[in-house]
Amino acid sequence: MSSELSAAERMAREHAVTHQAYVEPEEAEGPASVAEASSSRGPTAADKVSGKQANPKALDTQSHELFPELGSSKGKASASAIPTWGARTGASNGASNGSSGPALASVAKPAVSLPGRNVETITIDPQHILPRQKLRRPIPDIIKDINKRSRAKITMSSATNGRLKFEATGPQDVAQQALKDLVSQIGTKNTITVAIPQSARAHIIGKQGSTIKALQERTGARINFPKLEEAQAALDDDDDAEIHVTIEGNTISAASARDEILKIAKERAANVQTKVRGIPAEFYPFIAGVQNARAQALEETNGVRIQIPPHTGWTSQPIPPAGPPSQQPRFSAEGVEDHISLAGDRTSVQKVRAEIERLAADLEKQLHVEQFSVQRGRHQFIIGNLGIPVEDFFADTGCHILLPAEGEDDTVTIIGPADNVSDAAEKAMDLALNMQCSNFDVSRFHRGAPNGAAVHAQNVTRYLRHRREIERLESLYNTRINTPFSEHGALPWEIYSRDGKNAIRAQSEITSIMNGHPPSRIASVPIDPFFHSHISKNVTPRVREDYGVHIVVPEANEAGAPILLVFEGPSSADSPYQLPKAAPSKDDVRIFQQGLEDARKYILDLVNKQEEVTSISIEVPQKFHERLRRFIKKEQEKRADDQIPIRVSSLGTKVTLRGPVSAVNTLASKVEKFIEQEKEDEKERGFTMSFDFPQKFANHLIGKGGSNIRDLRDKFDVEIQVQDGKVELKGPKAKAEAAKSHILNLGRTLADETTHVLKVDPKFHRELIGKEGTQINRLQTRYKVLIFFPRSAKPATEDAATDSASDAGKPARRQQNPDEVIIRGPKKGADEARDELFSLHQYLKDNSHTATVTIQQRQVPSLIGQGGSALEELRLSTGAKIDIPADRDVETVEVQLKGTKAQVAAAKKVLEEKKAVFEDTVSKTIDVDRKHHKSLIGPGGANLRTLVLNAGGSDDRRELARTIQFPKQDADGDSIKVEGRSEVVDKIIAAIQDKVREWDSQVAETIEVPVEKHRSLIGRGGDVKRNMESRFNVAIDVPRQGENKTGIKIRGKPENIKAAKEHIETFLKEQEGETILVPRAKHHAVSNNGQIFRKFRNDWGVTVDHAGHSVPDKPETTRANGGSLPLITDDEDTASDAHSWTIVQNVSAEEGDIPWVLRGSAENVEKAKKAIQTALDQSSKQDTTGLLVLPDPRTYRHVIGPGGSKVKAIRNQSGCRITVPRDQAKDEPIEIIGSKEGVEKAKDLILAAVKEGSNRSRD
Repeated sequence: MSSELSAAERMAREHAVTHQAYVEPEEAEGPASVAEASSSRGPTAADKVSGKQANPKALDTQSHELFPELGSSKGKASASAIPTWGARTGASNGASNGSSGPALASVAKPAVSLPGRNVETITIDPQHILPRQKLRRPIPDIIKDINKRSRAKITMSSATNGRLKFEATGPQDVAQQALKDLVSQIGTKNTITVAIPQSARAHIIGKQGSTIKALQERTGARINFPKLEEAQAALDDDDDAEIHVTIEGNTISAASARDEILKIAKERAANVQTKVRGIPAEFYPFIAGVQNARAQALEETNGVRIQIPPHTGWTSQPIPPAGPPSQQPRFSAEGVEDHISLAGDRTSVQKVRAEIERLAADLEKQLHVEQFSVQRGRHQFIIGNLGIPVEDFFADTGCHILLPAEGEDDTVTIIGPADNVSDAAEKAMDLALNMQCSNFDVSRFHRGAPNGAAVHAQNVTRYLRHRREIERLESLYNTRINTPFSEHGALPWEIYSRDGKNAIRAQSEITSIMNGHPPSRIASVPIDPFFHSHISKNVTPRVREDYGVHIVVPEANEAGAPILLVFEGPSSADSPYQLPKAAPSKDDVRIFQQGLEDARKYILDLVNKQEEVTSISIEVPQKFHERLRRFIKKEQEKRADDQIPIRVSSLGTKVTLRGPVSAVNTLASKVEKFIEQEKEDEKERGFTMSFDFPQKFANHLIGKGGSNIRDLRDKFDVEIQVQDGKVELKGPKAKAEAAKSHILNLGRTLADETTHVLKVDPKFHRELIGKEGTQINRLQTRYKVLIFFPRSAKPATEDAATDSASDAGKPARRQQNPDEVIIRGPKKGADEARDELFSLHQYLKDNSHTATVTIQQRQVPSLIGQGGSALEELRLSTGAKIDIPADRDVETVEVQLKGTKAQVAAAKKVLEEKKAVFEDTVSKTIDVDRKHHKSLIGPGGANLRTLVLNAGGSDDRRELARTIQFPKQDADGDSIKVEGRSEVVDKIIAAIQDKVREWDSQVAETIEVPVEKHRSLIGRGGDVKRNMESRFNVAIDVPRQGENKTGIKIRGKPENIKAAKEHIETFLKEQEGETILVPRAKHHAVSNNGQIFRKFRNDWGVTVDHAGHSVPDKPETTRANGGSLPLITDDEDTASDAHSWTIVQNVSAEEGDIPWVLRGSAENVEKAKKAIQTALDQSSKQDTTGLLVLPDPRTYRHVIGPGGSKVKAIRNQSGCRITVPRDQAKDEPIEIIGSKEGVEKAKDLILAAVKEGSNRSRD
């Protein structure tokens, strides 16, 4: 086994082979040799990925040849050292061991430096000097110009092989700059490539590109890194992977840039993190060892952190076949995604890698495979939750076990040393067969199912899985149930248990469930899988609520399965749905079928309304996928709420859109345009522009953790760099211009910034900030400002208000005082935010009076009330905020009150009163025979309420219910509980005792009353019966309607019973009534449209009925046809005189008489008879009806007058009955009934009243 080639070793090998430096013979030394290691397994996985298979070389991280540095040398440099500034007596010239490209100029460092004299030397090959025709002036003239401008003196001389040597004498910095200026004018442009570890990339670029920019400015070279997407994805997390950096510049600048890059790489390459690829996953347990012992030993010995993927006994990868006994099994690393990770010192990591690869090579020769088949349902009992941990199996047997994770494969694979695999196989078999198994054929039920018994059984099984009923059965009966399917439907269920009785019980319940789910309860609907997600999220709740149907949407692994509809019936919020376990009746089946049909129709109508589903595939280069993903996400967010989102998938460079035709076509068109635009933009990715941006706002532009810059990059699709008051944009020109405009506008907005400092008492800070910063974030968002509270006032969540009101983009704030709030932002927004914050502060000051009331924990429930009703009522009545702590483990609680001074005082007063009452509250019981309970309560609780009020208790309904509590009807005992203030409780008990003594001393008598008279004795709403009970102080028990009992029981004192009986007899006699016959033709005239009946009842207590005879129909009156009415918009004088008038003779077609049965006292009945006779006499004279319609409904009020005074006066003057309609807008007439002369007189009086009222309104 060989160790993988590291980045540093690859650099050393590559540069040693490709770059032979030009050196002066007298200064040359032999190159250092590098030992090569042999390889037994060929190139490693990392070599294959990087495309190299060269032999690795040992790495010396202290070597100045491999990791040179600029500046003074540390001792004598080797021949292959990278050139450094120095004198001609220093080290020799040489090429870099870390770069590829043409050999660069060499410089030397002086061994001895004379005081005041410094000489810098550079030797340049002819090919690195521009041809004469490309030089602006001859080299000597250029040197003269530089000597005149510089304090250094440059001289030129010839060296070996046609090279030119330049020496600059003067201060070191000046001499070096002079040589740089010379080379920049005469040197050619060179491009070299430097290989560095990928892990050093970020350190060379630096934060926001600061390091690489400084390198470029300092050396004058241009440094280019490969784009991230062009890097090898497989090695992104491997520090040993390398990338190639391209350096462009002249001889000196390119060499200087190369030196500094390699120096940074050296500093960052000491520790590495890498992955060991090419190791079959089956070897991992053996490399880790029992309880990870071998891996821990390697860690402790080498100081390297080793992470080996944990054991897993279930695999979806191909399992190596056992093969013939004489043939060694072949293990493969293909498809392995989890690799062994190593982290630590580079040398130690390489050592451990070599050891791991050596172990893998040995395992490949030592491990054997044994395979056998075991029923898939039994696999779960070998390892896992129902078996033993896979680690324990390995520790016990020294072998690894693999089971297929999916599919129909039932093969168990044992991997281990040849001596152990047989024992391990035996152990696995014992574990698998440790459970009893019984097969239960669910397809034997409902053999007449339309699609076959197996398909119906499969549908029921899917439903039970979805309802998690299988899990419930497993838990209930301590079993494991395997529910396999085949392409034809459900296979027999496998029920595993250690106790056979549990399996029998489970089978019994499964039988009941299957009987309760016939084919009539389940229907299947084939639906395109595109709609499955929409149906699951949006349709399922609606169908369950409206049709009582449960929907089962296929899972991802149920390809091709239909949607199932299962009828469950109306849902109940009170209790969970219980599966039916009995065969349904025929009526039930009809209900099932109707519900399923309605649900099926609803779903199909919904789907059929959608357009045809189609798919479109588009070729998209991989580098555009991320930007395309963001673009499609934004487009999908714009869709209507009722539109089903398009499904997007990708495979390689192919992106597939699936959904409704029009939506897919529209999105595909947009995607194609987007890709075309991206391709055009790609051509302009090299375009750059820069502009000034105030440095004081730079952090605001960047945002916390670069968040603002990232948003701008995504929005405008350009690269943005911010450095030293400059913003550099790189990307398509149009997008760069748009980004520039946005950033400049942001700068102008920030320039308009102002700051307000508010003095706010710290006790209000938390409420001003709001819960998790909601209040202050709202102000910041609305007014686009930043609001800073002192640190102690920040909300509990660090990222809430403090993040949004961060110091990003602003100079350091001075230390805030505890009572200061700072508002910073655009002037207008800052002013408005300040004003609103002041308003909030003032409101809190006005409403922040507080008080506390201490109450007992036992009083809290009564104070809160049922569902918080009592507490809410108290809050509403006082206006105060009332907070009751939820701690139930204390004897007393502090009730917090907050609000205005008056609100707090009112709430405190009420609470203290309740507290005083509660503290004086006692609870006593009194035994009262149940026969008295109903009498104590009274009708609707009236007696109970009277009892409590007379004792000084509250009339509040809730207080009443709590004060006297009777035992429930189904409870034993006669005890009545009385609770309240001690004084009230004692009075109530005394009153109850008096009542009971009184009732116990009472007697009961029965009076016979015909059933048909019971209703009269009770009266409307029971008022007659209550009046008699109150008047005579007795209890009257009337049999319930339908019992057909005539006996009415009267209970009370003998003298009271006697008086009540006499009264009842008199009352019943009065109720016998006296009958008067009234001509049917005059019924309505005499009754005055029913007013006379109300008068009899209210004034004399006389009731009237008609002995079952029907009341004559009321004559219809219509408006006369004589002339049309004027419009209400006509002239007022004209309108006030206009009317419609009709006179009708009262002639009725009714014949015969109608009985009027009068019931009441004899005296009052006589009064009623006289009134009826008078009305009959008057009706003979009132033979005319006048119908008067006024044009404007608003004038009717003048006829009625204030409180009806006007119409009453007209009635008295005319002797007529006048009825003014309630709804004048319907053109109903004013009805006048009387003699012909009286009717005419009434009409004139009415018109005069209307005219008078109209004139008064105009005045």
